[in-house]
Amino acid sequence: MKGKNERENCTLKDFTVLSVQGDAIERAVAFKKWLEQVNENDHAIYWLEAQTAVKPEMELYDRRNDNMLRVISFISNDYLGMSQHPETKKAGIAGVEKYGTGVCAAPSIGGYLHIHKQLEQAIADFTGQEDALIFSSGFGANVGVLNALLGKNDIAFVDFQIHTSAVDGLHQTNVKKVGHNDLNYLEFALQNERHNYKTAMLIIDGVYSQDGDIAPLPEIVALCKKHNVLLYLDDAHGMGVLGENGRGTAEHFGLLGQVDIISGTFSKSFGAVGGYVACSKTLADYLRYYANTTVFSAAVTPQVTCSVIKAIELLQTDNSMLQKLWRNVHYLKKRLLEEGFDIGKTESPILPIMVRDTYKVKETTRILKEQGIYALGLTYPAVANKDSRLRVSVLASHEKQHLDTLIDALNYADKILNIKK
Repeated sequence: MKGKNERENCTLKDFTVLSVQGDAIERAVAFKKWLEQVNENDHAIYWLEAQTAVKPEMELYDRRNDNMLRVISFISNDYLGMSQHPETKKAGIAGVEKYGTGVCAAPSIGGYLHIHKQLEQAIADFTGQEDALIFSSGFGANVGVLNALLGKNDIAFVDFQIHTSAVDGLHQTNVKKVGHNDLNYLEFALQNERHNYKTAMLIIDGVYSQDGDIAPLPEIVALCKKHNVLLYLDDAHGMGVLGENGRGTAEHFGLLGQVDIISGTFSKSFGAVGGYVACSKTLADYLRYYANTTVFSAAVTPQVTCSVIKAIELLQTDNSMLQKLWRNVHYLKKRLLEEGFDIGKTESPILPIMVRDTYKVKETTRILKEQGIYALGLTYPAVANKDSRLRVSVLASHEKQHLDTLIDALNYADKILNIKK
């Protein structure tokens, strides 16, 4: 293994379509260099094989040593523990028993079950919108909706930290990037650009997945109304987390019903998989025919549909999981700050532990794994080298001892690598 002062000589960015001369096969062959590098240094943090459910305590297969590794996990976005809740499991099993393991048809041509309609209405009510449309993935929801709504005569104003799924939905339209949560530049851009296009849409996240900070939604809503701009809020990390009743960023700011379009996923607080868009009935009716990622994709499975319906019901009738989540968040933030770690400006269960050195982040994840902690490292090209960090996701299903063990392991890593600075 290399010494801790040495640096690895290639990154994932070096093997993209634009980076390597040659065809696809030659690019794949060249990519082996990166795989060999991370395996040599025991820095492989992607595509690890879990032998148990992905929950706070789990087992990973350690390829390097050919054994099982018991870890406390901080990589899941199952914020409320819904994936393991007895009632969501029971509802999913009942869905399979009644409807089978899959619909095996697109919703537009026979695969639209009454439980799909029930879930769409539940999502619409929960988000404060008129109607909703569900998708087989959250990624597909953003791609399909944005491709359907924005074309060559339109413009998307985008916060540069929005999720990749939204970026992938903008290939047929004009795009203007604005600084992250930069209200002054946003207003400048809207004033100078909006009049040149038919449809103008601002795309933001409610909670940003890398820094854990929250969009200044009241000011953004006001600017959009002032300049006649549609507001598209991807609330994947806010729904089920923010607001008194977990109804997301809009509820957090008292703005339910004031956002034009809200998208999200079932793979986080709802504990399943799939996605949705919630909006006016007029837009929803249009998207049922023009959002290709649902029109030409098999419908959401019965198990997922029934489990998510139950998860929403549980959220509306029992907020104890939401309360525990925030107790855990406040406790871990307090401990991290007391110990001298830099956690940026997070306001959510996403805690970035700033290390600001790509190689140190990789070494830290290796040391944590040896200490029984499974945490994700974010490095270049996902973030700039100066912004390299660990990303810790706090869940309601974490116990205090899990959080304390993380602190102990981070302090141990700091003694070796000096990550607190």
